[in-house]
Amino acid sequence: MAPSRRDAEFVDWWLDVNTRFGNCVTSDDLFAQVEQEIRALDFDCFAYGYRRPVPFNQIEGRVKGSYPAEWLSYYQDRRYGEIDPSVIMAREIGFVIWADHREMMGSPIFCEAREWGLNIGATFMMRGRDQTVHAIGVSRRSGSVSANEALLLRLKISNILALLEDYIHPVDIINASNIKLSCRELEVLRWIGDGKCSQDVSCILGISENTVNFHVKGIQRKFGSSNRVLAAAYAAALGLI
Repeated sequence: MAPSRRDAEFVDWWLDVNTRFGNCVTSDDLFAQVEQEIRALDFDCFAYGYRRPVPFNQIEGRVKGSYPAEWLSYYQDRRYGEIDPSVIMAREIGFVIWADHREMMGSPIFCEAREWGLNIGATFMMRGRDQTVHAIGVSRRSGSVSANEALLLRLKISNILALLEDYIHPVDIINASNIKLSCRELEVLRWIGDGKCSQDVSCILGISENTVNFHVKGIQRKFGSSNRVLAAAYAAALGLI
């Protein structure tokens, strides 16, 4: 069956966006492309943020985008990302049209946001390959969001977030793709995660306790952790075990 005109248009868009994002050299270049796409969807501005699963005590990452700079600074200084109802709801269901939720629009955060012209919009959230949470909010001053517009918005934003995950590489953060564990190390790590000591793991796997401890030291080195429990916790958070 031949693809429909709408399908063909989406494929053309996807190929074009991939090419343009792939040609970006800096993160500013990437966000300029994102802003172009958001405006093509008839929204005025956007904000993007991500949160890595580890370290566990990592503070909320900086939010970037084209929202008014004063609002972004105000939002981050007050750590609104932790209590923002659109973020909380998107974490549960993935995609939220603000106007569909009266209690959200009436919240103190949204009342303040409207002072900066952030009146109509949506928030989309997804979990990436290494369990990083990516979120993007889009906004405009006026106009309702129709059902068809919401479907297109969700489809395109999900693809834009997937591209941002591919092309943005934060430094100094533990990343699952950078940690290469052997089959034996994974076995040892799983049993550590279940609370087994070296002697227990030795009996279970039929290897010496010294060999178990050798693998444990290698695992800790790869995670940069000071103890085996932390290494197992990081591995679980990153989806490695």
